[in-house]
Amino acid sequence: MSAIFFFGGLFVIFGVYFRRNFLEQFRVTLGIVLILWGIYRYVITLTKAKQDDDQ
Repeated sequence: MSAIFFFGGLFVIFGVYFRRNFLEQFRVTLGIVLILWGIYRYVITLTKAKQDDDQ
C-alpha cells in the first residue's frame, strides 16, 4: 500500500492522474501529501515488523 501511495503521489504531481485543468498548486500539494503518506506507512510497517521480531 505504501508504494501505491508513493507512486500515486508522483503521478499526481507529474499530471498523469489530474491533467492541467486542476490548479498546479493543488496537484503538487496533493501529490506531496500522498508521497508523505506512503513514506509514513512504509516506516510504520518496518517499525511494527521489527517490534514483532523482537518479541
